[in-house]
Amino acid sequence: SKPTITNPPKRNYTFCLNYWAGIFRRVGASRYDLIDANGHLSLLPCSAAGVLSRKPVVATIHDLYLSEWSAMYSGKASPFGLAMEVLSAKLPFEKILTMNTSLKRKLIEQLRVPHEKVGIIPSGIDLRYLQRVKAGKKRERVIYVGRLAPQKNVSLLLRALHHVPSLTLDVIGEGEERTSLEELAAQLGVADRVVFHGKIDDHEKIMKMVKESLIFALPSKRESFGITVLEAMACGTAVVSTNTEGPRDRIISGSNGFLSAFNERDFGKKMQAVASNRALRKRLEKNGLETAAEYDWENIVARIAAVYEEVLREPRRQNATSSMR
Repeated sequence: SKPTITNPPKRNYTFCLNYWAGIFRRVGASRYDLIDANGHLSLLPCSAAGVLSRKPVVATIHDLYLSEWSAMYSGKASPFGLAMEVLSAKLPFEKILTMNTSLKRKLIEQLRVPHEKVGIIPSGIDLRYLQRVKAGKKRERVIYVGRLAPQKNVSLLLRALHHVPSLTLDVIGEGEERTSLEELAAQLGVADRVVFHGKIDDHEKIMKMVKESLIFALPSKRESFGITVLEAMACGTAVVSTNTEGPRDRIISGSNGFLSAFNERDFGKKMQAVASNRALRKRLEKNGLETAAEYDWENIVARIAAVYEEVLREPRRQNATSSMR
């Protein structure tokens, strides 16, 4: 339904203004007890609607760029965008829910948001659905699923693959870097071991491919949560990820996956360890399955509902919500 985000992440400030106005009109005309402003563009209009209607607002903030804003968004209006990001995060919300420990720290230490107002509730996965996906035997391959964009750092994965000649790589996803990545694969001499599948709309097919892979790789420069990591764990596939925000909250390196430094040799070393050591791989798979079970949507929804219930029960109370960590 409208207002909605069309063609993300290609946004401009005119679009933002229209979106804010649309959300404010829509929410202001509705009858509700509580608003969850989920995602950064919704923070300002939902806060304004909550203030005018005297209804509590819970904010769910997925990421904050802050000092990295100019690197992510260029242009003359970029400082305005940064100012809006800071302002939006400091609006009078009853609670602010975040995706990872690093983001919680940013809100408290850099934006001076009272620590009792900030908690972490992650996203979830549909564990039963993932368990039902049928797949064949595992093969000597690595799989990547995601956008082909600079932030995703797929070039590091290609360079790491160069150091692990026993593995092939499936790349699922589209983006601005596809051509340059294909050229890089040829330059590195690994083009015959890499398949660029493009975008696959059938999610079950993707999960089948994940289940049939030895390793799920996430080479991102930054990843606020990384839902694909949990999906891979639930599929019984060992995960190798860069040591970035979201994954480091979920992965205990060497126990339920591997966290790598941001360089090709370490990433390749971690993939080689998984590929060559069956006992290690089985341990990672087993522990990964146990980790993924904690993030089943039933568990996550119960935690979100507990926050809503407490806010509705005592909407102006400043103590920390017991279900948040």
